[in-house]
Amino acid sequence: MSQIRIANKQDETHIRALAKDALASISQEIDLDGNDADLKNIEWSYFGHDGLFLVLEVNGKVAGFAGAAKLSDHAIGIKRLFVQPDFASGLEQLLDMLIDFARKMDYRLVECAESAATFAPAKMLSAKKFENKDGRLVLDVWSV
Repeated sequence: MSQIRIANKQDETHIRALAKDALASISQEIDLDGNDADLKNIEWSYFGHDGLFLVLEVNGKVAGFAGAAKLSDHAIGIKRLFVQPDFASGLEQLLDMLIDFARKMDYRLVECAESAATFAPAKMLSAKKFENKDGRLVLDVWSV
């Protein structure tokens, strides 16, 4: 049985372990003092910055995650988006929930960071109407 829910403090070690495995799959290491510092305190990094962090839970275990935080008054940035390969269908659900959150919070733009786009199929992002603008993948949620 699977569900998507809001992440909590107890999920952080599982999220970091999953992020470590995801990065290893593309020959990178997790850097909790650099690019991955947001994973040391998810509540502060996401909820504390007018954002959202979700987990895909399958049979009681974290199998994926998605996180976005405020970039400006009009934009939110997706920094995290990953699911284990066996649960790929959950990726689109997580992305849809982040986009829906952006609409409900009156953000106009959703920017997908490279760290998230690495694990999201380009075809899926294109189908959601993300466009390359000055080297950034951006969705205008008011135009779709």
